[in-house]
Amino acid sequence: MALKLPDGSVLGGWLPDNKLSKFITVDLISSKEIGLSKRRFDGQKERIITSCLSMVSVSCYGSNAVRVAMKLRTILQSSEIIDAFKTMNAGIVSFSDVRNLTATILANFEERGQFDCEISHHHVVETTLNSIEQVDITTNNHLVKQIRGNS
Repeated sequence: MALKLPDGSVLGGWLPDNKLSKFITVDLISSKEIGLSKRRFDGQKERIITSCLSMVSVSCYGSNAVRVAMKLRTILQSSEIIDAFKTMNAGIVSFSDVRNLTATILANFEERGQFDCEISHHHVVETTLNSIEQVDITTNNHLVKQIRGNS
């Protein structure tokens, strides 16, 4: 069922020098936050969890590129791929249509099939928080109480 590709044939589309005749590019187009981030603090670290919807563009180049794009879009809906996304706390929300973007370039033509994939996922950041060692509390310009932490 899997689409078998040679090593190095899936690239970020921004790579300038590519000598392959057949390859696939996967590029993040946009990522938006869904709702507000959740924060969890365990006394040492703060963990900030943001739910996101990200749009990823997948482009297939080379002979039969449109057919490869259609096959890849279908394979991304297999149980194996769905389970792999679940282990990463992610999931595919939707796909665009496969577009035929074959074009003539310098007296030759380049076959290209392209589709977009919307993915839901969590973006997690952990940060260490420094403890408060001392705080002065004042009211009406008079020192009321001095609180000392355990550091």
